[in-house]
Amino acid sequence: MDLRDAAQELYAVMPRDFTAQRTALARKAKDDGEKDLAKEISSLSKPAAGAWAINMLAVHKPEVIDGVVRFGVSLRSAQEALDAEAFRSLGQQRQGELTSAVHAAKDLAGELGAPLSAAAAADVEQTLRAAMADAGAAAAVATGRLVRGLSGSGFESVDLTDAVAAAGPGDTAIAEAEAAPKEAATPKKRDRPEPAKETRAPKKASQEEATSLADRRAAKRTAALEEARTDFEAADQEAREAEGAAAEAWDVVKDLTDRRAKLKSDIEEAKRRLAELEAELIGLTRDADTAESTRKLAVRAATQQRRTADQAQRRVERLS
Repeated sequence: MDLRDAAQELYAVMPRDFTAQRTALARKAKDDGEKDLAKEISSLSKPAAGAWAINMLAVHKPEVIDGVVRFGVSLRSAQEALDAEAFRSLGQQRQGELTSAVHAAKDLAGELGAPLSAAAAADVEQTLRAAMADAGAAAAVATGRLVRGLSGSGFESVDLTDAVAAAGPGDTAIAEAEAAPKEAATPKKRDRPEPAKETRAPKKASQEEATSLADRRAAKRTAALEEARTDFEAADQEAREAEGAAAEAWDVVKDLTDRRAKLKSDIEEAKRRLAELEAELIGLTRDADTAESTRKLAVRAATQQRRTADQAQRRVERLS
């Protein structure tokens, strides 16, 4: 067992089991004579709730992570190619992809017995958004060893410092992202050619005219991409606000659904208890009717006996 294997196992457990599992793995390494490894395992940090949910997707539903990564590749390819139309189209689809992935994370967390809070769900969405925008972030979410959430819009590199547990040489994309300078991802404009000299030859003038035309086309494409970016950022902000409202509404619905289920359960229990009490009442009524009949017979017999006794007494008196 090395640190990466231990981390892979550790970050696949439930949050409530993390500390105990980390202690067990560190003890095992120590018992095996790996004291340095034991210390490294003991230093592994517990993942944030959002990071844990993404790790669970990587373990139990890798197809969701794969879909996010593939969509991100398409989005970045359109951006690098200065394809404004494709970038705008993918930007419009992106929110749907994110919403679907976040719902998958929520559902999985609920199935595993650790429902996500609204804040944790927002962290999941922000991290997956960063994974769509940045190759290093995409590699990070696919490891299943995410420690914290990620943040990135696609116009700058995502900071992956201490984001993945036991990151090493095997995590090539992550290592490259961490080593890369944090520069804006906007395409660089081509240097414009120097003004043509009056003495240039006709052939050279024709070549420079073609270059100038290419520059104008490139500038037009860049302007179109910048416009698409502006539209995207505005739509993205509105989508985030709408998603926040949707998340709150989802929490309200879940709370009401839980309360309704509890009330239904209480009603069923009350109905069951009512049926028991009604059956008991029927039995008691029957017993009361029987007791009343017995009482009447006893009273009638007592009255008859009293009359006989009175007659005997009067006889005694007459004979005295």
